Amino acid sequence: MDELGGYFSGAIRQHVERGQGLLARVPTDLPAEFYPLAQTCQKELERILDELGELQKLLGGPPEELLRRFRRAVKDLKLVETTGIPPLERFHEKDDVFLNRLVRQVRSEIQSPLLPPVVSSLSTDYFHFYYYFNLLLVPLSEGNFLLHLPDLYHELAHPLLVDKHNPRVKSFQRAWLDAYARAMEYLHEERQKEERRRSPQLFSYYLQQWGNSWAGWLIEFFCDLFAIYAVGPAFAWSHLHLWVKLGQNPFEYQTYLPMSHPADDARMGAILAGLRIAGFSQEAMRIQSRWKAFLEISGFQPEPEYCRCFPAHLIEHIALKGSEGYQGMSCQPVTLTGDLSVSAILNQAWTCFWQDPLSYATWERRAVEELRERCAVGNCNYASLPR
Repeated sequence: MDELGGYFSGAIRQHVERGQGLLARVPTDLPAEFYPLAQTCQKELERILDELGELQKLLGGPPEELLRRFRRAVKDLKLVETTGIPPLERFHEKDDVFLNRLVRQVRSEIQSPLLPPVVSSLSTDYFHFYYYFNLLLVPLSEGNFLLHLPDLYHELAHPLLVDKHNPRVKSFQRAWLDAYARAMEYLHEERQKEERRRSPQLFSYYLQQWGNSWAGWLIEFFCDLFAIYAVGPAFAWSHLHLWVKLGQNPFEYQTYLPMSHPADDARMGAILAGLRIAGFSQEAMRIQSRWKAFLEISGFQPEPEYCRCFPAHLIEHIALKGSEGYQGMSCQPVTLTGDLSVSAILNQAWTCFWQDPLSYATWERRAVEELRERCAVGNCNYASLPR
């Protein structure tokens, strides 16, 4: 066996042992909420081990194919090890089970067409959804607070845009495609204007970059809008809260470096448009007023190209399409009158926060405790939550 063959023989064997070790680390006494993730990880590890076994049979064959397939297997194994296994091995009996039951309740109330994800409080950053594992990661302490939990609704929308088979999600995906077509139409019109004006090439370059980014931006817009139509003003407040704490330039637009998310101000524009469409015009006015106040003290100002990148008429069109897509899935719209849903407590939390920010923490601790007790017995009815 030559040196390359010897390397691959040893490296493949090492990763076989790694995969087998990961299989052995899947706990057998997991709560039922984690069964789907455990099954996904086990099946994926078995598939990877089968692939590594096939690679052992290819030793001595074309090294190019061996290298390509080996790298792929290593990449897949790393994903399971770093993303799928930790929530199983390190789940928190109290926090993770509560969050999973809460998300199941949310999904049931809004009648989302897909099964709820497994939730783990192992995120090192913020909320993040992994489609392959149907796994939602949230920060460690998130289950103890209410003001950012509306972002759960945003994350529940991500798989709706990538599911390939469920017929109930097609209206949401068609609405996304309609919005994307309108965005591309707008950029085409702008390119034609640039050609007639004989403008500097820089503007044409910007338009090209925006065209490459709008597909990803629309995913975030539509997930925001799903959250608005499902949970209402609480999500808008959550977006404001997150930007105040962590945000950068809210009027950022893509120039040379790619932007995975649209500008925060553009997102807020779509969120407010969605609130008005959903019948929350008064709430939208209050949120817009607070948003403008925070923008003013931040010192940021929009440049002319920002307004061109995210034109108001396009944002309004996106909000309308998001509403059409949401309704087309027969998802339940949020209401704030006489409602005992999860959305009721999340909106009530923001109401209490603004009414008395200094005493809010005391109210929130009682509300979270009551919410946990109700989810523990499988009855998320919030009629007796503290007022």
